[in-house]
Amino acid sequence: MSGVPRGRVLAAVVAVSAAVVVATSTESAAAPALPPAVVSMGDSYISGEAGRWRGNALSDAGDKWGTDLATRCDASGCTTNPRWIYGDTHTSTDMCHRSTSAEIISAAIPDATPVNLACSGATTGDVVGGGGARNQPDQLELLRATVRAHEVKLLVLSVGGNDLGFGDIIADCVTGYLSPSPYRCGPKWAPTIAGRLDQVRADVGATIKAIKEVLDAAQGAGTYQFVLQSYPSPMPAARNFRIPEDGPRFSVGGCPVWDTDADWARQELVPTIAAQLQRVAAARGVRFLDLQNAFDGRQVCAKASRQAQSDNSAANPLPGSAAEWVRWVVSGYTAQGDRQESLHPNHYGQRALGTCLRLVHERSTGDFTCQNTAGAGPGRMVIAPIAATSGV
Repeated sequence: MSGVPRGRVLAAVVAVSAAVVVATSTESAAAPALPPAVVSMGDSYISGEAGRWRGNALSDAGDKWGTDLATRCDASGCTTNPRWIYGDTHTSTDMCHRSTSAEIISAAIPDATPVNLACSGATTGDVVGGGGARNQPDQLELLRATVRAHEVKLLVLSVGGNDLGFGDIIADCVTGYLSPSPYRCGPKWAPTIAGRLDQVRADVGATIKAIKEVLDAAQGAGTYQFVLQSYPSPMPAARNFRIPEDGPRFSVGGCPVWDTDADWARQELVPTIAAQLQRVAAARGVRFLDLQNAFDGRQVCAKASRQAQSDNSAANPLPGSAAEWVRWVVSGYTAQGDRQESLHPNHYGQRALGTCLRLVHERSTGDFTCQNTAGAGPGRMVIAPIAATSGV
């Protein structure tokens, strides 16, 4: 550097530094932020299963007295196509039933694209394993694709019920009521449930861990909300059935269970599942949304709700403030829809869960329970904070 004035050297260094800063700023400006998204993962209670149905009606005609959103009628007649509601997730190889009213869509969270990765029938293994339910890729792979195109602001997970055998249990309760040799399912299943709880907690915890690893690697810890939710009870306690135990609970109500089994499911099974999921959420450092009471008064056969009827056709379809929010057990008197839709949140139920999720998202931190407002529709859900529990 001999013979070069010191001032000239300093000026050159400053110029190079400025160029680096400008180049870095230009590169940053050339890489715009990814568009925000809100994502749902898990099973049928969040995929949108039964979202085709706007209440229940004992009819095979036309749009089933206004309840079938997959049927459209005009002067020339009626046409039914479940893919209007479930899209390409209603095929012979894919019955994930991601509906147009699924919780993540009904939540209508502003300025974010809803992405529904959940699939009807999914277990924890289908979320993070080597292959998913209904011949689909596992949901963790779908999430990896999602984070390449979006920045996730909220992820909500509903899982564990199928690991515990929730669907099989409810189906067996129905079988017990309809069997030529009737039996009660509660005493039969209670020991089985108790024996599965430790494994289910471990598997749900591992699922949360795997999902967080994908999100943290893609966009960093603390950049998103993670909510684990429980399950709403599909049927009321026995005292709140509008059809007596010896009445037409199957042929008319679509709620064929014994009183003792209804009480066991509502007062023991659903709360037990919720308590286990709350423990996992606390242990894994994610938020918890307790939905076990969300449908009280709106379950199938609940006293405070009713079905659409032919003699009130002018009022059909029933509004969400009057209709049941749970798809009934498809009865032998109708040929409506798919059996897998039975006892899942219907169109109104999915909208109610979406309202719960939006309210929780707005609070940004904390655990909450969600309930409906008596005499009101799915847009009038309310949340209340709940105390955290010890981890596993």
